[in-house]
Amino acid sequence: MIKIEKIFAGYAKNQVLKNVNLNVKKNDFFGIIGKNGAGKSTLLKVIAKLLKPYTGNVLIDAENINSFSKKRFAQKVAFLPQYVDMSLNFPVKDFIIFGRYPHMNILKIPLQKDYTVLNKVMEFLKIPHLINKNVNELSGGEKQVVLIAQVLVQETDIVLFDEPVSHLDIGKQNTVLEILRKLNTKFNKTIVLSLHDLNLASEFCNAIAFMENGSIYKYGAPTEILNAENIAKIYNVKVLIRQNPVSKKMFVIPLSKSADNYHTI
Repeated sequence: MIKIEKIFAGYAKNQVLKNVNLNVKKNDFFGIIGKNGAGKSTLLKVIAKLLKPYTGNVLIDAENINSFSKKRFAQKVAFLPQYVDMSLNFPVKDFIIFGRYPHMNILKIPLQKDYTVLNKVMEFLKIPHLINKNVNELSGGEKQVVLIAQVLVQETDIVLFDEPVSHLDIGKQNTVLEILRKLNTKFNKTIVLSLHDLNLASEFCNAIAFMENGSIYKYGAPTEILNAENIAKIYNVKVLIRQNPVSKKMFVIPLSKSADNYHTI
């Protein structure tokens, strides 16, 4: 569904991405992991058509994204960046409805059909009680769910998220990722997101790409990618790999620098 070919990209003279090649299949829950500065956010911006690469191509359904108009692209791909200014005194309803802009007429005035989508999304996310609040009154977890609502009313097949849970507590992290998993499994959305937590990546993603210094080090299924050798190479840390007794997914246990032996089972 998304094919990334020989992408080199960056900011002014600061090259970040170096010969990035990647394939994301339809209905993937695809995680991008790696250290700070590895290029995760830059790669998402390139896919989201917010940053033009120096060279290379991004294809969606075999069509180069450069051939998409802004409106048609926004009807195909939604992107939630890592930082969004929610300090303005907007009612939640008005903030979320901004996501309907790609579907509105030239006057950009919401119609009843737009509010119908808004209400369905708020019911799905279980946040109708927030509709008349102002966004700057919300808790961190509520703000993140409202941001997801704004993305969902855009009604795209592909949704990109840049570290959507990095600033949330463990309970809110799980809540947000369960929402994204439901979008992926029940509503057939292709999800691409960057994550720092390797255990969350293992638990929720069906495919993972390890980034290192602006390139793809390896990508594939979590069981192929999340091993002690790869993690030691990328993060310079020793780990144990175990199996979650409930989900049967792998989880990573960091070891202290003094640990001499480590292995996987």
